[in-house]
Amino acid sequence: MIRTSVAFAAFLLALTLHAQAPTSFREGVLAFEKKEWKNAEKFMRETIAVNPKESEGTVSIAGSWFETYVPHYFLARALARQGKCEEALKEFAESERQGVTPTIPDFARHLQTRGGCKPQAKPSKPKEIVFETTVPFAEEGTTPVTTTTSAPQVKPQSKPVREIVVPTRDVARENAATRARLAVAVTAYLHGRYDETVRLLTETKFDDRTAAAEAALFRAAAHHALYRIGGEKDVALRAQIESDLRQYRNLAPNAHPDPRIFPPGFIALTR
Repeated sequence: MIRTSVAFAAFLLALTLHAQAPTSFREGVLAFEKKEWKNAEKFMRETIAVNPKESEGTVSIAGSWFETYVPHYFLARALARQGKCEEALKEFAESERQGVTPTIPDFARHLQTRGGCKPQAKPSKPKEIVFETTVPFAEEGTTPVTTTTSAPQVKPQSKPVREIVVPTRDVARENAATRARLAVAVTAYLHGRYDETVRLLTETKFDDRTAAAEAALFRAAAHHALYRIGGEKDVALRAQIESDLRQYRNLAPNAHPDPRIFPPGFIALTR
């Protein structure tokens, strides 16, 4: 009962966020993935004008492709790509201030580099090890004088005890990482890199049922594109398409591919 209640609450939260997220956010993410930086900037500015508050909740972009609602972050990266560093730095700072992006590893990585507008600081040179020695023959009642001298590196006589740390599972970060891996493959498909799409979705294991279904769908679509490009003669590719679609139907029997993303001929095969 508790698990059901939590899932239902999360579902309601997602619905609430989706209602609050302008459609321009979805358009902005799609433009960003297509590297249409000016359009991404335009749509994200429109999004921020409606709802500037970033959230850990996610918004559906296409099918089961979801993105965290962080319009300031996407605007900052789009600006940085155009060389508008002064504006980009302000948006990165605002995204960081709101506190959502620092908690997600993939976002935090770009947050640190500021999209190239703020180069990472060079690591400082490690300090030289010194010995502390007390000068002998100090008069009684006076504070001993301490001096420092450079010390040669000495190998420890015994190996330090290795601390075993049992990692705790961070479900939110795992889900974010899964979405990120799937997003990379989706981007490759949208840009016509079908071999790369197949490779990414074959190499990556998706434990989440919804993500696994979406991965099977995009893998089938990529195989179908390669099959058509090859003149529809490759029997092995045809078999692979059927295998991918069978897996997709088993994982998501009531799902329907988005006609805005997939061609009609491929959608007809999914029915």
